[in-house]
Amino acid sequence: MNCRERVLLTLDHIEPDRIPYYEHAIQQPKLAIKLRIQKESKLDLNIIFNLLRNRTKLSKTIFRLLTTFGNNPKLLKPFVNNNPLEKFKLFMKMGVDLSAFNVLHNGFHFIPPNRLVSGFGQIYEFKFDHGAINAYYTGGFFKTKEDYYKSVSKLNSSEPLGHLLYKNLIKKVDFKKIFIMPGFFTGLFDSTWQGFGIEKFSRFLVKDPTFIKKVVHDRELLFSEVIKSMIDEFQCDLFFIGDDLAYNSGPFISPRDFNNIFLPSYKRISKIIHKRGVKIVFHSDGDIRPILDGLINCFDAIHPWQVSANIDIFQIKEKYGDKICILGNVPIELLVHKTKNEISNYVKELIKGCGPGGGYMMSSGNSIVREVPWQNYLTMLNTYRKYRDYPINVN
Repeated sequence: MNCRERVLLTLDHIEPDRIPYYEHAIQQPKLAIKLRIQKESKLDLNIIFNLLRNRTKLSKTIFRLLTTFGNNPKLLKPFVNNNPLEKFKLFMKMGVDLSAFNVLHNGFHFIPPNRLVSGFGQIYEFKFDHGAINAYYTGGFFKTKEDYYKSVSKLNSSEPLGHLLYKNLIKKVDFKKIFIMPGFFTGLFDSTWQGFGIEKFSRFLVKDPTFIKKVVHDRELLFSEVIKSMIDEFQCDLFFIGDDLAYNSGPFISPRDFNNIFLPSYKRISKIIHKRGVKIVFHSDGDIRPILDGLINCFDAIHPWQVSANIDIFQIKEKYGDKICILGNVPIELLVHKTKNEISNYVKELIKGCGPGGGYMMSSGNSIVREVPWQNYLTMLNTYRKYRDYPINVN
C-alpha cells in the first residue's frame, strides 16, 4: 500500500496496512547533514544583514527589487528551484507519509535589512540559525483601520507565489512515496490578529467587532478563491489549514467571539472544499476543547492535541474518534528532555490507545524542532516502525 492510499483510508476511519506518519515541519539540520541529505553551510547571512543595515541606498534598491519579484510571481518562473523536492528529502528518508506545502504567499514588501511585511500586515524578522533562514513574527503593521483599508485592495488571489511553487513541486513528487497536500500555514484567526498585533486586535474586538468581522470576511473571500483555484487545477485529495487558536489554558478569544466571528467563515470555507470531494486537515496548538464541537463540524482531521495544554489524546480518541481523524501527539518536551525509554513507552501507548480501528496518524505534538536531539527523534521513529502495522500488537 502506498502513502496516498494509506492516508485516505485512515481519513475514512478504515484500517490500512499500517498507521501513517504525519509531520508538517522537520527542523533537523544536524540529522540531515549526518545522513548526507544536505551539506553544512558556512555562510552566515547575519553578516550580510548587518552590511545592508549600514548601506541604506544599496539595501533599499535590493529590497525594492525583491518586493517587485515577490508580488509578481510570473517574473519568478525562470528562477524557481528545479528540484522542489529538496525540502522533502529528509521527510522521505524518515518515512513521512503525509505532509503539507504552504501555498498562501499573498504579496509582501521588505524593510531593510532583514524584515518582511506580508500582505496580511504581519511583520517578520529573518534570522540565520543553524544553517537555515528562519522568519519570526514580531508585530502588526496596521496601526489604524485606515492602514488596513489601504492594504486590502492590494490582496490578489490570481496566481500567488505559492500556487507557482506547488505547480512546480507536483511535477517532481511521487505521491506514492510522500503525500504532500497544499494548504495555508496561517488561517483566518492568525492572519487577522497578527496584522494588527494582539493588543490592537483585542481593542477592535471589544470596541468595534463589526470591523473585525469585515477583516475576517475579506480573508474568507481571498482564501476561498485560492482554495477553489488550487483544487480545480490540481485535483487535490486533501487541503491543509493551520491556525493557532489557543494557548495552553484555552482559546485566545472567548468561545462566543470565535463562534460568532470566525467559525461561520470556516464553515463556508469547509463547505467549498467538501463540495469538491476534498478532505481538510486542520492544525492548532493549545487547548481547543472549548471550541472543539465547531471545529469538528468543519474539518476531517485535527492535529496535534497538545499534551502541554492538558489534552488527553486517549480521551479525545474515545469520545470523538468516530467523528474526526486524530493526528498526534508525541510531546516536544518529551522529545527534548526525556530518556529514550520514556519516549519509546509513550509512542507505544499512543499506538496501542489510538491506532485500533483506524482514524489515527502518528505525529509529534507540534513539529520536530531543532531543539530535539536527533537521537531522540530516531527513537520515536524506530518505536513507531516496530509497532505501526495492522492489526495493532503492542507488547
